[in-house]
Amino acid sequence: MKTKSRLGPAKLWLVLMAVLFLLTGATSGWAASASDFTLKAVQDGKEYSLSQFKGKVVLVNFFTFFCGPCREEMPHLSQMHQELKGQGFQVLGIGLSSTTDQLKQIVTQLNLAYPVLEGNDAVSKAYGGVELVPLTFIIDKQGNIAHKVLGARSKADFEKLIKPLL
Repeated sequence: MKTKSRLGPAKLWLVLMAVLFLLTGATSGWAASASDFTLKAVQDGKEYSLSQFKGKVVLVNFFTFFCGPCREEMPHLSQMHQELKGQGFQVLGIGLSSTTDQLKQIVTQLNLAYPVLEGNDAVSKAYGGVELVPLTFIIDKQGNIAHKVLGARSKADFEKLIKPLL
């Protein structure tokens, strides 16, 4: 006699919450090496590579021009960049699905002090296929992904993840 296995509403809810937590929470303890990239900054046309910052803690923030939560957290990222750069910290913003002019507009409007880079499909794929933004990776001094953060966070939330790595 065969029995059908069914998830009741409570079990289904628990499974969905566990999956959601794994997908959206700040994850840590990864040993995955961050993918290198070389992208052009909209501010000055200079090319930046992730590998040039080895030995520093790097926050890589993926965003789009039309993302409201992205715009809300970017001034905080800029403040942290200014406050912690002397301690070996670097912020890199990577704009996806945005024109160069749109990215320049964000830099000007928000007075961003860190390089904002023109992203592409290759860098998006290298970081797991960025589909939702803001998506932030915090990379340790050895070039490994220490934290992956989906969604906007406060300055204090980011500092809790970054400061122990400095």
